[in-house]
Amino acid sequence: MKKNLPLLLIAVLFITSCGKELEFRTKPVDPNAVSISTLAGNGSQGSTNGTGTFASFYQPTGVATDTAGNIYVADLRNNLVRKISPAGVVSTLAGSGLQGAANGTAINASFNQPTGIAVDAAGNVFIADNGNHLIREVSPTGNVTTLAGSGIPGSANGTGTAASFNFPQGIAVDPSGNVYVADYGNNLIRKISPEGAVTTLAGSGEAGAGNSPDTVTFNKPIGVGLDVAGNIYVADYGNNMVRKITPSGIVTTLAGSGISGSTNGTGAAASFNGITGVAADASGNDVYVADYGNNLVRLISPAGAVTTLGTGAGASAKSILFSGPYGVAVDSAGNIYVANYGNSTIEKVGK
Repeated sequence: MKKNLPLLLIAVLFITSCGKELEFRTKPVDPNAVSISTLAGNGSQGSTNGTGTFASFYQPTGVATDTAGNIYVADLRNNLVRKISPAGVVSTLAGSGLQGAANGTAINASFNQPTGIAVDAAGNVFIADNGNHLIREVSPTGNVTTLAGSGIPGSANGTGTAASFNFPQGIAVDPSGNVYVADYGNNLIRKISPEGAVTTLAGSGEAGAGNSPDTVTFNKPIGVGLDVAGNIYVADYGNNMVRKITPSGIVTTLAGSGISGSTNGTGAAASFNGITGVAADASGNDVYVADYGNNLVRLISPAGAVTTLGTGAGASAKSILFSGPYGVAVDSAGNIYVANYGNSTIEKVGK
């Protein structure tokens, strides 16, 4: 049985990390030799800024890193975009805290349950503004604009406000400035050019798990991530699968049987339970998955072998404390950051 999603996603069901190049790392992570610690958040629901566990979040969903070591958080229930410095200092980058779709600088802007987040090499932050059906952009100084979306649910392609989305969730940006969106309500993966032109990258719009070039289908995709080779990974929530889209547009299933479970194994021998986040490292060794329904963070090798982080004898005992891990990101040193939705914390998984 899948763990319940956030309330907004339940409503959707009823109605219907980062683009920079990371440093090359040749040695894959040993899933049994990681430590897990709380980077920020005291576990209570709030919007307090401060350092480390003196700060608070309210059910964060998205997490991303930049080239300077800052961490950015889509703080869903607070309707805020938060920033964590390398020293662990939490601040509010943008958002008034009130639900809305206003553009402006810092607290003059507003969001409606922001879910996905990504950062480009210039420090611009992109937000999947789920409740507004918009893709927003935040400059390094905190100025918020709308990159694409009319604000009305739909699947229209077009430029800027001529395009439409239906509860967009995950988001990623490549080195050329193209933005990729997991368009949850439309069962599509969308692409936005730097000029704001929206196209459909993959998916027919029907719910399914088809890989045939003529009938590629997804089922409520939530997370999307990129590797440096230009492959796109999709956390296909409704299918309990991780899908892969090559630069030439070929869609395959990297891992997952399609049946809810927590079995480790290779390819279709592995199982997930409502995966929500996905991120890839630069070396091609590892793909990380936020396995929301299982309260786990999973690792997938290039061959599709799935293991669970933090369960071996050498791992930190804190690994058992994930509660609805939602978003995941990887920094240049290979550290993994997790938006721990159920605990309202941001966790760090180190080598």
